[in-house]
Amino acid sequence: MTCLFLCAARTACSCTCQMRATIIAAISNLSTAYNLVNVNLTNEIMENEFCNGAHCNASIAATSTACLAGAIFGQLTFGYVGDWLGRGPALYLTMVMSTTGALVSAFAVPLNPRDPTSVFIFLSIARFILGIGVGGVYPLAATVAAEGSSSSNRGRSVALVFSMQGVGQLLVPVVGMICLYTFGDGMEHEKTKTVMNVKGLSWRLILGLGALPGILLMPFQRADSQAARPDTSQAPSMLQALSNRAYWRSILGCAGGWFLFDITFYGNSLFAPAILQDVFHVDTGSSTPVIGSKLQNNLCWQLAILALLGLPGYYVSVCFMDRLGRKNIQIQGFGMMAMLYTILAAFLDGMEDLPALLLFVYGLTYFFSNFGPNSTTFILPSESFPQHVRSSLNGFCAAMGKTGAVVGSSMFKPLITAAGTSFVFICCAVCALLGIIVTIFCVDDRRGQDMMGESEESLSQSREDPFIEASDCSR
Repeated sequence: MTCLFLCAARTACSCTCQMRATIIAAISNLSTAYNLVNVNLTNEIMENEFCNGAHCNASIAATSTACLAGAIFGQLTFGYVGDWLGRGPALYLTMVMSTTGALVSAFAVPLNPRDPTSVFIFLSIARFILGIGVGGVYPLAATVAAEGSSSSNRGRSVALVFSMQGVGQLLVPVVGMICLYTFGDGMEHEKTKTVMNVKGLSWRLILGLGALPGILLMPFQRADSQAARPDTSQAPSMLQALSNRAYWRSILGCAGGWFLFDITFYGNSLFAPAILQDVFHVDTGSSTPVIGSKLQNNLCWQLAILALLGLPGYYVSVCFMDRLGRKNIQIQGFGMMAMLYTILAAFLDGMEDLPALLLFVYGLTYFFSNFGPNSTTFILPSESFPQHVRSSLNGFCAAMGKTGAVVGSSMFKPLITAAGTSFVFICCAVCALLGIIVTIFCVDDRRGQDMMGESEESLSQSREDPFIEASDCSR
């Protein structure tokens, strides 16, 4: 009877610990998404304040890519830390980094008083620090969610954690509208009524509020960070893991698909304002409208509509991830993206008098990104590699994704200027077609299968041990 009671207590504690870990992973993912894309709004506000409109494209590009560069470093570093130190402690460290970076970003000032645009140098440094923490969340959140799920519902559980990215992206224009309609954008030309008009306050709040999830999570993560360090005798270095030929095909499938997808996804997300201006044929003049009275001149509403059109895609993925499988969802997602980008490239000029239709079709690219490779690339690495290298190789695949994001974010705005938005959409369609090829030949359908490399001996030992240790929650 005592054994039954202890087993029941252990099961209840295990479920509680895993639920806590999953919630932490989900909120961490929300924080990651918000902090990555809030710059696409604040850049436009800061351009108006410090550059008198779109006259500092190089500085804006550097600010946009600094966080991505930091994310690559964080993914490579904290992916390995997750295997070496434990998932919980590593996730705690990533939130410390991202919280610090977000807070410092809110206090950005020009480094050179004679050059107002030097504020973007300060912001780039702060967002690089932010990116290190943001990047580390990717492999750790996915691994925590996957390892705590059964084989029958693993896809749904990890996809549900990842869906918080959509919530984070929607929060950017929502928080932006609250701040801008309350405090204004600081521009004298502003015609929209606001409670007050304080220069610089809105973009500082939008950036600084990115620290709030981390601040709220820290008390709950601290217990995990103090847990005993796991056995690392089987944890090889990143180079050792990458040199193992047994993983090469899966690495190509997971990392390659993520790289190609993020070229399109982050290129569009970070430079959606530039694309939307061209889509709506807005003559911005000396400054970019962010809260105008019409949809064509209200960037916040445009970004909110895009986020709302894309958000259901996350939850459709949650519903079908275990039924259709990751591979099939990724193929259909890439396929629909290729078709939609081709339509946009071919008929962009012809639909110039139908801005609502253009916005809807453009929004569908986000829907099928989310009901497609955006969700699957997050899940695949966590179940394609053995436990002792799972977090490390997950981090490497995520880093290759963010490398693609750097490519997209650094090239999209110059390409729009040089060749037009239609050419950018053609490039996106080509990336999607290449993603289909990589997925077909290099991705395995592992739905319903056990996680690779789990130790049956360790699992049986945990079932036999009726005592509950605090370290049970560490991973």
